[in-house]
Amino acid sequence: MHRYLEQALRVSRRLLDNYADIHEPEEKIMADSQAFWNGLSNHGHDGGPAHWRGQSIFTDDERWMSLGRNSLRIFSQLAGDDWLQCKPRRIVDWGCGGGSCAVHFAPGAARYYGVDITPASLQECERQTQALGLHNFVPVLFAVSDPEQVAALIPETCDLVLSTYVFELLPSKDYGRRILRVIENLLEADGLAFIQIKYGTNKLNSRAYRWGYAKNMGNMTTYLIDEFWELAKECGLQPHLVYLEPVEPLINDHNFAYFLLRKHA
Repeated sequence: MHRYLEQALRVSRRLLDNYADIHEPEEKIMADSQAFWNGLSNHGHDGGPAHWRGQSIFTDDERWMSLGRNSLRIFSQLAGDDWLQCKPRRIVDWGCGGGSCAVHFAPGAARYYGVDITPASLQECERQTQALGLHNFVPVLFAVSDPEQVAALIPETCDLVLSTYVFELLPSKDYGRRILRVIENLLEADGLAFIQIKYGTNKLNSRAYRWGYAKNMGNMTTYLIDEFWELAKECGLQPHLVYLEPVEPLINDHNFAYFLLRKHA
């Protein structure tokens, strides 16, 4: 009973803070997010939120494989079944985590840049690609406070930047704008970006929380669908298609939107 009361109070607090538009300073959220992922991704800790194979809900291996396979299915539906097979692609996986997307997108790539804020997740992602016999993984480590450094750490333009289960974890919409501008800089002319966000609705609990990172990270930043569409255009990425996933049973979550964007030629 005590546990359910705590949960009810926590939900009430979220709704009240959202209604009052209460949020923490972005600098604090950035520091809290860096500390959270650094602590979680140390070996011996639960890597479930970073989508590590065999951890938390992903002790079910088929569930882990299905998560990345679902992203590949949506990408292929938006970009075309043969896009990844046309030539060896240079691919950036922003927020690669434990490699659930990498094992599906990296085969056949010329180089696969895994971008993350923790060394342990990069090591885990590389371990998963190497288990497939791949040797094209390039780890890219950056600090939360400086996403712009990623552009300097990747020495070539790329064909595709993908980012799934990341944008809802970001400190703010302004921070998301910073990442979109880096993505535009990384892409070659006519290159593609495949980005998943959490979308907001008229429900109060779908708004961005922007406080208590460790408890609320899954809704730290949300966008209205047309809002993200316009933000991408502002950053030089032309939206082409969007795929909505109101419910995602693989991670027990909801309100996902997948955008296919193209860099202005």
